Amino acid sequence: MFDVMSFIAELEKECSDFKRNLSQLEAEEQMEIIKLACSHVYPEGSIVERLPQPKQNKKPLTVKFGIDPMNTNVMMDRMPPIVLLSKLQRMGYKVIFLIGDFTALIGDPSDITINQKKPNRKKIEANVKMLKKELSQFIELGKTDTLFNSAWLNELKLPELVEIAKEIDIAHTLDREDFKNKLDKKENISYAEMMYPLIMGIDSLQVSPDMELGREDQLDNLHMCRRMMEAKGMEPEAFMTTYALPQGDIFSINEDPLIIYEKIARLEEQHVLMWYKLLTEITPSAASTLEKGIKDGRINIQTAKEILAKIIVNKLHGKEKSELAYIEYIKNFVKTAPTKEIRMISGSIMSIGEFIAASTEFTLTEAESIIMSGGARALSCDGGCLTYILDSNADISTIYFDKFYIIMGDKLVLRIKK
Repeated sequence: MFDVMSFIAELEKECSDFKRNLSQLEAEEQMEIIKLACSHVYPEGSIVERLPQPKQNKKPLTVKFGIDPMNTNVMMDRMPPIVLLSKLQRMGYKVIFLIGDFTALIGDPSDITINQKKPNRKKIEANVKMLKKELSQFIELGKTDTLFNSAWLNELKLPELVEIAKEIDIAHTLDREDFKNKLDKKENISYAEMMYPLIMGIDSLQVSPDMELGREDQLDNLHMCRRMMEAKGMEPEAFMTTYALPQGDIFSINEDPLIIYEKIARLEEQHVLMWYKLLTEITPSAASTLEKGIKDGRINIQTAKEILAKIIVNKLHGKEKSELAYIEYIKNFVKTAPTKEIRMISGSIMSIGEFIAASTEFTLTEAESIIMSGGARALSCDGGCLTYILDSNADISTIYFDKFYIIMGDKLVLRIKK
């Protein structure tokens, strides 16, 4: 029989292990972890062939990851490639952390979130310092090669740029969806924006990575990098793009812990699994079990969301702040959820499942189902103690608070007095 609470406990432990050593995994196992988060792995055969190389010749594969320091407010929808980059680093890859201090002056045209005024060089320098501090909690920057693309792009001569541009067909750029959309809407497209993919390719010519990691919306840019490396007779980089984080109430990585709990609680059910895949250390096996458990109702969706929020808040703010915020979130939920007042008759003998069924419109089967899926909790009225209800057959008297709430998923709160 599937033990939901044991699985939930193990899931939280596994998904929170952001330092797990992944270097001893076989290449196929590493690829399965990569594919959990990736919309494109191209060419997959090439990457699978390269994965065992670090163990065979002791030379780590290099993975390029670039970020333009447009601002310092890192939002969660920017985090999937960062989280995967941490995993790649722990698999044994050598990370080339490329800071686009030059390309930040242009702005990536594939990035639909860029609509603010482009920063100047002074602002970029300030952004770089803050970004490195923020991202150091995910990536071991001391073990990366941190480069600035201004180091070579500031030195690039016009004749060199022309020679590179002569070898690249403009048709690929003009056929891009982002540029076609702008043209259809008669929006301005600067020559600098048209050159952005070319400049990104020049970065790849300079650092010659084995692979590059980017977001799904950077797919065209990454194909350009491959074409440019091939045109120069170099081994073209393979690349991976992470899925886009399903949009909801997206928040900053510095957001207040309580607000993070509240926003994750509002995620649509079909997006919860993808958040686990993109932002936690979930394994393929656990992801499969979680998906099936949510689908067939064996795992309560609200509980799955709360565990996800715990994992994320623990990582961003630490365990102590996470636990305090969780209790506060539950207390706030109790205040706003539909509540039914019930007084227990002294000496009554009744299972928790029977008590809930007798006190609400839930049938005994429905009450037992919510409890078995991990969706029922007991909260003392002073808010000082919260516990999962694990056994629907246990006597109601085993909940030892004199006054307490029974929280039934996100449906109903029972306020009980003995």
